[in-house]
Amino acid sequence: MRHATWGWLLLPALGLAASSFAGKPFDAPLKTRHVELEADPQNPNVRRRVSCFYYRSVVVKQVDYGEVGAQRLALLPVLSGNATPCRENQESYEYVIPSDSWSGYSGGAKAEYAFFDAPDGSNGGLGFMVLRVSDRKQLFEDTARNGMRAIEIINGGIKLRYERVYPGNCSAITGGSACRESLSRDTGVSTASLSLCAAGYAAAKQAMAKARCAVQASRSTDCIRGELARLEAQNWNETPTVLVYEVEVVLGNEAPAIRRRGDTLACYPAD
Repeated sequence: MRHATWGWLLLPALGLAASSFAGKPFDAPLKTRHVELEADPQNPNVRRRVSCFYYRSVVVKQVDYGEVGAQRLALLPVLSGNATPCRENQESYEYVIPSDSWSGYSGGAKAEYAFFDAPDGSNGGLGFMVLRVSDRKQLFEDTARNGMRAIEIINGGIKLRYERVYPGNCSAITGGSACRESLSRDTGVSTASLSLCAAGYAAAKQAMAKARCAVQASRSTDCIRGELARLEAQNWNETPTVLVYEVEVVLGNEAPAIRRRGDTLACYPAD
């Protein structure tokens, strides 16, 4: 892997804004390029593509071979005259995000901050990572439900607002007051707001029972009742609790500052 040192050049708007990030709290790419690659003879039906997203401060390149997670995620400088190439080969000045620190897909950018999504979801949310372009430092990782609600550039950093997906290590249903107090202490939500966990677990079990019956090509009440009984026998209520609550996170030179903005929005068993 070649890590070159290079500066960042700013370009005027190219006049061709992409629409893939429209309506989201990210900057719209000034330009998006897609380069289709030759098919893999072993997997001819899998699409292979290089995508480049051109922003004012950085070009984000994604080399995707059609597997779970991109083959390569990288940052390139914005060259004058829109000359930054978009191709499969690694450029000498290209910074490749180490795959052992993050793998997934490009998620967007805001000013000098690039966002990357996890390759797949977990516990009803999607993991994300925030990287500062100027020094290529990975500032923060977390899991959000329904993406970013707001992103704001502030003095010396960036502020995020989203619904955080927090996986606990005990069950609010069977763990008693000790578990509920632990969850409250770790997240800041009130123990009273965890009263919705009972309904959340019940809904999850109902959905699982219906899914199992669908596989059996049955939607009968008897089938669902039987599957619910099996879930009870499997001690599903002991599954660790996942909480969803809104947070505001400030990122900069100091440690991330996470502030809760409300009580529990959702509570259900972990995947």
